[in-house]
Amino acid sequence: MGKRSYPDQPRVYIDMDGVMADFGAECVRRATTPDALKRCPGAYRALRPLAGATDAIAKLQALGTEVFVLTKIPASNPCAATEKLLWIRDHFPSLDDRVIITPDKGCVGEARDVLLDDHPEWANADRFRGTTVYFTGDWTTAMLHVLAALARADNDASSYVVVPTCRR
Repeated sequence: MGKRSYPDQPRVYIDMDGVMADFGAECVRRATTPDALKRCPGAYRALRPLAGATDAIAKLQALGTEVFVLTKIPASNPCAATEKLLWIRDHFPSLDDRVIITPDKGCVGEARDVLLDDHPEWANADRFRGTTVYFTGDWTTAMLHVLAALARADNDASSYVVVPTCRR
């Protein structure tokens, strides 16, 4: 891969499960709980992209936004890391080499960056240094908040937390 250099601009980090991948629908399809599903070998490969995710991420990239996947793997499923990487390769090939797997989302990012996450209370995401946008299942609304946060980041490096009032 070699040494990389990145533009000096805000980045958007996007959680995979429940934001890019429809984890909830797979739980329903298998008639199981999220806790049980994340332990099943092969479960992450079977996920379908969440409605709106493909178009929204393509739009962010078309705007020149640096987009990364920021995800955590369950300790109870050692296959999950490989499955998630392969899932990204299959469904979001442009992000194939922009996947960060970490148990601590709070150690990633700068004040000007944006994290889009459906569970910011998990994986230390509440310690993310930039703007955390709480994903409620609606990519249209999420994009409005992400784009607004990016516009604010262009004007200053202040940290905001956007928490829409509705939950799916």
